[in-house]
Amino acid sequence: MNSNMMNNKTCNNITWRLISNISELYEIKEQWQAICQKLSSTTLFSSPTWVLNWHHVYWQENWQLSTLAGYINDELVVVFPSYIQHSKQWPYLKVMYALGQGEPEEAEISSEYCDVIISPDFESIILPNLQEKLAAFNVDKIIWNAALQNSHIIKLLEKVYVYTPIFNHNRYRIKCSNWKLQDLSKNTRSRYKRSNNQLNKINAEFNWINSDDYGKYATFLIEYHQILWESRGHKGAFSHPNFLSFHDKYINAESVKISAIIVDDIPIAVNYYFGDDTTLYFYQSGWDSKNYANFSLGLSLHLWSIENCHHKYYDFMMGDINDSYKSKYGAQQELMTNIAIKIKPRKVIINMVTNKIRSLIT
Repeated sequence: MNSNMMNNKTCNNITWRLISNISELYEIKEQWQAICQKLSSTTLFSSPTWVLNWHHVYWQENWQLSTLAGYINDELVVVFPSYIQHSKQWPYLKVMYALGQGEPEEAEISSEYCDVIISPDFESIILPNLQEKLAAFNVDKIIWNAALQNSHIIKLLEKVYVYTPIFNHNRYRIKCSNWKLQDLSKNTRSRYKRSNNQLNKINAEFNWINSDDYGKYATFLIEYHQILWESRGHKGAFSHPNFLSFHDKYINAESVKISAIIVDDIPIAVNYYFGDDTTLYFYQSGWDSKNYANFSLGLSLHLWSIENCHHKYYDFMMGDINDSYKSKYGAQQELMTNIAIKIKPRKVIINMVTNKIRSLIT
């Protein structure tokens, strides 16, 4: 039997299951995680642990779980982790999101790199079949943020909706084995040297924090972060209780890592990360901007953390293509995009207009 015949037979043997309630999603958790562990391209933000925690914190009654699971010979081989937000007001817009995205902006946790999870060696077989399933969804719009250029979701949307993505962001990621401080710009190295000299004079220490002390350091992180952002006229990421609730569930997990600069047993700068088997994801930071405004604490803590990273990759995650501070660290760049496809443009426009009118009269 030739390979095309085998592929067609396998494709015909795919059994699809539409998961519409959370208990069914928990049923496939272990199999889903097993696929993720086989894939070098899969990130923490597409893992069932992250997604199920997000569901627990953010889920709303007008949202409809619509996740596709595909099986070959009773083995889970593909997960399309999506759901649909149903507008409560006319014209009752139906918008598809990736699971882990679409929460209110003021409480946003910024799940990035969300993608379709496909077991190794099955991509060429599954993607054509999945195109038909995606096209059959009754939605008015698709929003899928922070997608990587080579992701499955972009390949699917290009085929199903003749979609042409606009890549206006980058992933900034460092392969630690290839990174050298001397490869950075002269200005960055000078700032780091000056900062270290200042910190040495006050007996500052750089450390990875023991998990037993995460609570203490998280408190300082939140305080510093909020003071800085509120001084700029913003609420700050940690202002919303749902955001705090999401991270409270993770703070003692093995996936959390914290680095800090410490003076007299008090942290003056804190970096907060998530980690998986290969990658350390920089997520949030805070520093004492009142007493150490001229110490370049953010720069110094990043450079120390990169030099002392125990993972294969140090990932700054999504940033602007131009003028991002993340470019100064010598990171490799991979194009990213925020996807927004109007499946039913007229209905989407009507929804925009009616929402505008409602905002003007309320």
